[in-house]
Amino acid sequence: MTIAIPCLKGQLSPHFTKADSFALYTDQGEKLGEFTNPAFDESSCEAKRALFSTLQSKQVTCIVVRNIGQHMLGKLLDAGMRVLQATTRDIPATLALLVTNNAEMVQLTTAEQGRPSRHHGEHHGQCEQAQSHHGAGHACCHDQHAGKHHEQGTMNVTGIARSCCGGHQHNGGQCGRHHQHN
Repeated sequence: MTIAIPCLKGQLSPHFTKADSFALYTDQGEKLGEFTNPAFDESSCEAKRALFSTLQSKQVTCIVVRNIGQHMLGKLLDAGMRVLQATTRDIPATLALLVTNNAEMVQLTTAEQGRPSRHHGEHHGQCEQAQSHHGAGHACCHDQHAGKHHEQGTMNVTGIARSCCGGHQHNGGQCGRHHQHN
């Protein structure tokens, strides 16, 4: 079993995607290595997908968190990863609890146990608006760029493209903020 612990300044990060790095351990508490969090400096959907892909490529089966958003928690659970919530930011104490299977850690089993996102709801509403305009196949970060095409929005009086995607400017098929349309 490979366990990932999100770290921030040498401690368990208070929030999963805000970690500057991830430390990898065996179920016996032996450190296997670490990697830089691709979502540390950028909280875009793309950066969070890169983090998720990295965890999968490192064959992580268990993740220890302090706090995590509902959307990311749901993705991790859907991928079959075990997610445990620690009661402390102290990594050695957390590892000791893991090795002894201590009941102080709570296993998260549903996405609703995560924190609601302040920004995901706004973006999700924009995506739903786009889907109602273009149809259910509209590609956005929620269906991981399913390869659907997007119509260019109309130009406003300033010459900036308007779109159904919450007004994000399109440059070469890319919304400037959240996602890319293929």
